[in-house]
Parts: sequence; C-alpha cells; structure tokens
Amino acid sequence: MKQFFSAVVSKLKSLHTIFVLLFTVLLSVTSWLTWNQLDIHVRSDLIHQYRSIVTTTAEQAAQTARPLIQTNDRLSLQVYAQESIDKRQLDSITFYSPSQEILAYANRKNVASISKRVTSSSEITANDTTLGSVTVVLSTNAIEEILNQTTSQIILISVAVWILGIILMRSLFHIYEMKVTSLAHRIKSPQREDSYKSSFLELKPLENEVVLFQQKLLDQQELDNNLSQLLNPQALHQAAKESETNELSVRARYSSVLYVKALGLENINSTLSKRDSARLISEYVNLLQQAAKLYNGFVQVQANGLTIIFGAPQKMNDHCLHAVCAASFLYRLLNNYNQQRLSLSKPLLKFQIAIHSGEVFCFDTPEQASMAIFGDVIFEAAQLASLAKPGQILLSEQARKEPELENKVICKGPYSLGTQQSLLVYQVSSLEDSYDQLIERQVKHIASLRQPA
Repeated sequence: MKQFFSAVVSKLKSLHTIFVLLFTVLLSVTSWLTWNQLDIHVRSDLIHQYRSIVTTTAEQAAQTARPLIQTNDRLSLQVYAQESIDKRQLDSITFYSPSQEILAYANRKNVASISKRVTSSSEITANDTTLGSVTVVLSTNAIEEILNQTTSQIILISVAVWILGIILMRSLFHIYEMKVTSLAHRIKSPQREDSYKSSFLELKPLENEVVLFQQKLLDQQELDNNLSQLLNPQALHQAAKESETNELSVRARYSSVLYVKALGLENINSTLSKRDSARLISEYVNLLQQAAKLYNGFVQVQANGLTIIFGAPQKMNDHCLHAVCAASFLYRLLNNYNQQRLSLSKPLLKFQIAIHSGEVFCFDTPEQASMAIFGDVIFEAAQLASLAKPGQILLSEQARKEPELENKVICKGPYSLGTQQSLLVYQVSSLEDSYDQLIERQVKHIASLRQPA
C-alpha cells in the first residue's frame, strides 16, 4: 500500500510538470495569435486612414494651388506650402510644373528619417490642361510606435498570467499531494478518536482549502478581465481620436481687411536666379509679416496676394485703425528697404494696398479658428487693391465710416472708380501726429536691423 501511494504522489508530480509545459505553450500560442491579429487589424486600419488623409490633403492642395499656378504666384504658393506643413503636420509637400520643375516645396523641420511613409499625388488641371501636380508625404512611424507599445503590454500581461498560473497549479497539486500523503499515513497508523472530533479535524483543513481555491479563482477571473480589456483595440484609440470629425460651427465677425498685392514678380523671376528670387521674395514676406505681427493682424494667403485681417479670428476693438496704421507702417518700411536696394542697383518689388471693412466668417473654436477666414469682403478688398497705385493706401466707403478713424486719419476723396457701377474710395493722406511719430520710430528701429538681400 505504501508503494501504491508513493506511485500516486510521483504521478501527481509528473502531471504537474506536464500541465506547466502545456500551460506555457498554450499561453505563448494564444499571445502570439492575439498580437498577430491585433497587429494586422491596427496596421491596416491606420494605413487606410493615413492614405485617406493624404489623398484628401493632396486634392485640397491641388484645388487651392490652381489659381496660384495660373497666375505664376510662386510667393503665395510657397507660403501656402509652408502653412500646410505647420497646420496639418505633414512631412513634406511639393508642387511641380508639367516639366517636373519644383514650383514650391516645404518639409517639417527636424523631421526624423522616414523609413515608412504614405504618399499621394494629385494633378492640377484647368480647362482640360495640366498645370502641374502636387505630392504629399506623411510618415507612418507613429503606427510602429503604437504597435511597439501594445507588444510590450501583451508581453508583460503574458508573463504575469504565466506566473500566476504556475502558482495556482503548484498550489492545487500540493494540496492533492498532501491529501494523498495524509490518507496513506492514516491507513498505515489508524487512530481511534471521537467521531465528532475526527470529522471536525478533517473538515476544517478542507474548508480552508476551499476558501483558498475560491480566492485563487477570483484572482484568475480578475486577471482574465484585465487581459481582455487590454487586448481590446486599445491601440486604435489614438487613430480613432484623430479620425473623429467634430461638428464645425462658423462665427461671423465684423473686421477690416488689409489686402496687399505685389507688382513686378514676373520681372524678378526673369532677371534673377531661382535662389536669389526666393531670397528676395522671402525678405519682402518678412516685412509684411512684421507689420501684421506688430498690429495683431492675421495673415492669410490668397490667389494673387496676401490679406492681413484685423478683428478675426480674435475680436479686436479699433480694427480699422489698426489696419490703417499697419498699412502706413508697411509702406514706410517698404520704401526704406527699396531705397537701400535702389542704391545698390538691385531689383525691387512694389505693392498695391487697400483696406475694406465688413463681415467675415471663421470657425468658432480656438483650435479651428486659424484654419481659414473667408467672406466677400476679402474678394472686394482684392478688387480695390488692383485699382491702387504703388504708394497709395485706398479706403473703401465702409472702412472710412468706422468711428475709430474719426479725427485720427485724414483722407482725400471720395473718388469714383469702376465701370459698371460707381465705386467710392478714399486715399489716406496722413495720420494724427502721435500715430505718425510712433510709426516713424518703429520704422527706423526695424529698418536699422535689416540689410537688403
């Protein structure tokens, strides 16, 4: 009988080793299958979303760039390319001519080497004529980061499940081993004890073992729940959050639009090399941005010029006065810069400037407000700027009536312009002395810091 129970105990130990091996293999296979399915699902879904984003971005860029390419406005095209990189977090965007000449190019600063990427190209056409193409590149390195993070979580969970499973099986087999050993001992040395006492002594350890076993089951269930929660498409949360489209609401704001249109771009492109031309245009754009920044204006690229909007997306008091001061500051800064270039016999650009007031529209939330500002006022300001002569600041009738200009701005006019209908405009001749002196000091300070390109 003793040999029989020894054989039973030995069998239990062998079974314990076999179950540990089977449990390890089963857990490894399950973890691998789970990771493989999750990898395929996450990767395919994210790649599909990235391709959709890149394709949509390329199509939108082609529509926006069409009028810029038609007018050969490379300055605006370059500014639009850089803004697309900054706002949409692309890796690069390139505009080509039909001869594959690069018209504009921008890439994200300090971008890491792109090992995997999604690329989309779209042709830019007008009246069945190919004007060029645009290529958008977006890195997929973020997908690998998500998958690597999920892999680490699965490995940690698998190790924890394996350790707890080994502990549980070890405890169960130890209990059965103790039972068999105790039974063999009682058979070998029977004792006459009170039946009630004997029953109590036998049931009490069994009760403790049942409680311990139930606690182990609860721990295992909790671990399984945690594992199932972590194995749900947690990695898709970030991509789903990016792909959500929040409802956009548009807000109307009464603002003043300063429209700036460049003259002589064709001459610059024909007389200078591409590098020198790009450097010169960049210098002029810096001057425009300096004027906008100084008077809290919002710069936006248009088809044939730049707009500086005062009063949107952020509400502003005295927006028309800010626009007039910015225009006066800009003209003086441009004149100073052009005189330096003229003394060095270098080519220069001249500009047409006009100011118009009215209602524009922008998105309501702060995150979306800087995406775009639109309205008929911008188009009307562009028409008014095309009538201005270099050195003039034209004011529309609506802008001149703004109350903040009263006794602060002296205007000439009105002048009747236009062919189909009478268009009344005014020319700014001077500002109040305090404003004029302040602008003059600002111009001298900034001009002293710049040298012509």
